[in-house]
Amino acid sequence: MPGEYLGKIAASSEVSAERSCRDVCGKSGPAGTANAEAQWAALVTDATDKESQFSVLCYLRECFVGSWVSQSAERKNERQRAFVAFRRALTRLGSMSVLTLPLLAACAPKLNAGEWQCPADEGSAGGTEKTPVKTDPVTASWSTSFEDGFCDYANVAGYCYGDDPYLFVTEPHRPGGKLAAEFKVVGGGWNQTRCVRQGSFPESAYYGSWYFISQPLQAAKNWNLWHFGGSDDPNLRVQPSLWDVTLFGTPNGEWELGVRDYLGPQGEDTIYLGHDHKPVPIGSWFHIEAFLKRAADSTGKIALYQDGVLLLEQTNLKSDASKFTEWFVGDWAENATPPDSSLYVDDVSIGRSLSSTSATP
Repeated sequence: MPGEYLGKIAASSEVSAERSCRDVCGKSGPAGTANAEAQWAALVTDATDKESQFSVLCYLRECFVGSWVSQSAERKNERQRAFVAFRRALTRLGSMSVLTLPLLAACAPKLNAGEWQCPADEGSAGGTEKTPVKTDPVTASWSTSFEDGFCDYANVAGYCYGDDPYLFVTEPHRPGGKLAAEFKVVGGGWNQTRCVRQGSFPESAYYGSWYFISQPLQAAKNWNLWHFGGSDDPNLRVQPSLWDVTLFGTPNGEWELGVRDYLGPQGEDTIYLGHDHKPVPIGSWFHIEAFLKRAADSTGKIALYQDGVLLLEQTNLKSDASKFTEWFVGDWAENATPPDSSLYVDDVSIGRSLSSTSATP
């Protein structure tokens, strides 16, 4: 929605948009302090009708987006803390947040986190915790629902990148949260936008994430959702490929999940598909989960699940026991038709056991 139209709505609002931006976005005063959460909640509760709520929320979003990239690092951290306070304030509002979030989603710009910077040592005891490095052990007890933007990656020495901006969005998102990640591919070619966990991975673990595809691609040379790479040298610019979880086209024009094994017999790439060729749903969330047992000998194992249903299982594999591994989650659409596309990701996890999950209604 254009800023000019937002201004017209704000003029009739019972809550001043000027006050919203000045007091809460931090154009004067310490946005992101302990008082920010109460400020956010007060601004929305003071709005007595949906028009007022719409005005407040849209203007607050405009405050974040309008000058995000041009701010200094200190200013960006200040704005980020204000956003976290805003999210917590909506949680405090309880049932009202259910009303306000759809209004927030209707505002024009999505919050662009391509320039997102996470506060250093937030929540640590005096900031004395060891700074994470990319070679740290990756425990089988990690997850992110993007409720703190992309900080759950940054806080464990992970990272996100993209040929196009990666965003966090208010819609669609999984139940229980208020945000999800959007990964865009624009222009076809080899474009990709993804987030990466890296380090010394566990010998055995379950890897999971939820995906939402609003519109399917008509065609793609490679539509990759997950990628694993690794070696014993963490300083390699590009790690050797190990395994992919990829979407493969079916004869009837749908897409199904499969595994590409770069360590297949005789060193050749091997593709594993399910016998039932179950398509992924379009326009609703679905869960991808893979069990991976890493081994230098032929005792490795890969199993792939969709919405808790086993699609395929391969045992007695020579998988990999590299000291350093990277796990990419996001979107790679090579030579795709149409060339521009988006998909959404939520609730990424590494665990010790299979999730008790099923398809979303």
